[in-house]
Amino acid sequence: MKVNLAPSVSLDFLDGYLFRLLQEILADRGAEESGFFDYYASRVTGKIGGLMEYEERLARYLLANYRDRHIVHAGTGIGTLPCALACNGMTITAIESLRPRVESARRIRAAIIDIWPEVDSRYDIISGVFPDALDAKRYGKDTILVFTNVASDWNVEQETSIIESMQGFGGAILDLRLLGHVRNEEAERAELFARIAATAQWGERLPDVGARLDAHYASFVFQQ
Repeated sequence: MKVNLAPSVSLDFLDGYLFRLLQEILADRGAEESGFFDYYASRVTGKIGGLMEYEERLARYLLANYRDRHIVHAGTGIGTLPCALACNGMTITAIESLRPRVESARRIRAAIIDIWPEVDSRYDIISGVFPDALDAKRYGKDTILVFTNVASDWNVEQETSIIESMQGFGGAILDLRLLGHVRNEEAERAELFARIAATAQWGERLPDVGARLDAHYASFVFQQ
């Protein structure tokens, strides 16, 4: 019989709770000091919510397919996706290089733990740059690397190094449009997919995860 993999904490409820936390942090520290800038501040000013739709869709996909794996979320921002996963039983290591966002992520984590104390043991935040901030010995085939919105204008050397680092994980899930820089053309996304797939055991596009959201997720397996 198939195990019921429905989330144990409603993502709709969590969306509202995170939205309130974002409101508090933005009011307390402002858009720049909090690291929200326009990207996260717009969730509050536009009354979008604590979770973006792409985060909710990706969370549901990961909960359904990788619940027993350790997730490393590189470029986590303020950690809203890790909160959704950790509140539903997954083990997460979140990495962020921007200090104000690390501080906001830790504040949100602390507030989440006040409600769900069990999250404390399964959600860690590392301040630093991926992959240098990681102890590679802690990871391997049981760990899935996740990138969401990391359009950071990597140079060729950085991009090559990060793609090579994926081979140290069991697999990777990423948005082909927003890895290193923005790829609005399908030819660019197809080229990136082919380049990563050439280093993997196999890869596949995940059109249902990003449907209608201008997100273009793909999954790759490096170790089994």
